[in-house]
Amino acid sequence: MPDEFVEFLKGKPDIESFVEEIIGNPELIPRLISIIKTEKSSVKFYCEKTVRLVSEKRPELVYPYYDDIAALLDSENSFLKWGGIITLSNLAASDDEGRFKRVSKKYFGLLHSDAMVTAANVAGSAYKFVEKDPGYEKLITREMLKVPGDTYLNKGEPSPECSKIMMGNIIDYFDKVYDISKSKKEMIEIAESQVDCSRKKVAKKARDFLEKHRP
Repeated sequence: MPDEFVEFLKGKPDIESFVEEIIGNPELIPRLISIIKTEKSSVKFYCEKTVRLVSEKRPELVYPYYDDIAALLDSENSFLKWGGIITLSNLAASDDEGRFKRVSKKYFGLLHSDAMVTAANVAGSAYKFVEKDPGYEKLITREMLKVPGDTYLNKGEPSPECSKIMMGNIIDYFDKVYDISKSKKEMIEIAESQVDCSRKKVAKKARDFLEKHRP
């Protein structure tokens, strides 16, 4: 017998309205997580997006399921992995128990994945952990400073373009944490190395960063 809830979700109801419904009925969150973990159809992606959007608005509602979200970091499905990366960063705001410490090594290990989108999601979300606990800045910045040495693959081949895109993400992170960091010199040096980047957007980010922060 078909699961009526799953069949309803397969119709992909308006996501914004559904997120508000879940916020009003958070007892449905474990059902969504169960579908993410067990459903073979694409409905699992709709459920993941719903949980992710709920975590943006009301992280405390998703926080009780922290371990389930953290497990997505190991997912073989890239879309679920990326969702897990972003949702965990949203949950930082409610992580008064310090549960992120248990997965931080794995989380920031993904910053050095050869898949650029995986690494970019980590880089783009990392500042949220610093906002919650500035003590993370040193650890995260140390990993970010290693990124220029990383190689990203596109169809199995090293991709210089992916590396350039990542540098833009790294500069965005530097901009958010610069004032509290003790690695200002290294950040400036990396930004200076990108002012002539062939990707105009990255070059502009570098110039804007230096104009704002260079002594």
